[in-house]
Amino acid sequence: MPAYGCPDLIAACLYAGATPRLVDVSHNCWSYDLQALRHSLTDRTIAVVAVNLLGLGDGATSVRDLCQQHSIALIQDSAQYLPREPFDWPGDSVILSFGRGKPLNLLYGGALIGSRDDSRPAPLPSTRAPIRDRLLDTRAAGLAFNLLTLPHPFWLLSHLPGTGLGTVRYNPLAASEATPLPEHAWTRVGPAFAQYCHAPSYSRRIWADAIEEWRAFGVDALRGPEPMVPLEPLRLALLAPDRIARDGIVDRLSRSHLGASRFYGVDLPRIGLIPECVRQQGPFPNAARLADRLYTIPTHSLVGPDAIQLARQIMRSWQRSRRAP
Repeated sequence: MPAYGCPDLIAACLYAGATPRLVDVSHNCWSYDLQALRHSLTDRTIAVVAVNLLGLGDGATSVRDLCQQHSIALIQDSAQYLPREPFDWPGDSVILSFGRGKPLNLLYGGALIGSRDDSRPAPLPSTRAPIRDRLLDTRAAGLAFNLLTLPHPFWLLSHLPGTGLGTVRYNPLAASEATPLPEHAWTRVGPAFAQYCHAPSYSRRIWADAIEEWRAFGVDALRGPEPMVPLEPLRLALLAPDRIARDGIVDRLSRSHLGASRFYGVDLPRIGLIPECVRQQGPFPNAARLADRLYTIPTHSLVGPDAIQLARQIMRSWQRSRRAP
């Protein structure tokens, strides 16, 4: 799996009894460093995980060829991307997420899509939904999440001590969490997906003029592995010149409640509480540099012309401060 990403991938891998092997990412776009990936494969490799980061793409077509050469399964982690039109998945398995902030947001749960060649899986045993999931099913939970989507309440809560909002750390997967999605939740998936398909899409186009201006400041959008594919990014991924610049930009944007985020903030070996079997891997210079430079800003429908204009003013102020003696 890529050396930059969500620590939940590590938790799922260890829960399944497999050993996670990290591989560096490309130095110029979001994808695997294919040469590093090729050299990392051994006769003990059982699968390669291609991650679609923020809807930028996962490079699965290129990775698939390598997997087929070595008779290795390809798993597509599409937790942060959900197509609205029929889509031909190249992988053997595809992971979707219905969690908080994901494209199809049911606040929890997800789905596994198998290949057409798979035999029909046996039904999962019926289990009682954990208390956490039952609480997330309530109307109050939905209203609370929608409230926190607004920039001012999110900023206020994220600055309250003890909330941990926005903090990324490793959490092992417990058996009580790996349960089938309750039947009543599945009945919501179809209608929610239909609504999602007709809702306004996430779009980076609203930021196009700003990105063009920011290139002169040394800030640019992170490219995906398939640059010609139309993108619906969950959030707009931007690259600052370095970590100091990134942190300064995020702090300035956040003070104006514009929803900027360092995202994961560090590469996987540096994630808080990450297991030693991951921490000792590396170094991964491209993943570390990506983690130091990457930040994100919203692309959803609540981002209007006023927010974009304010962000451009803040970036101009930041650029002037860099030039000041």
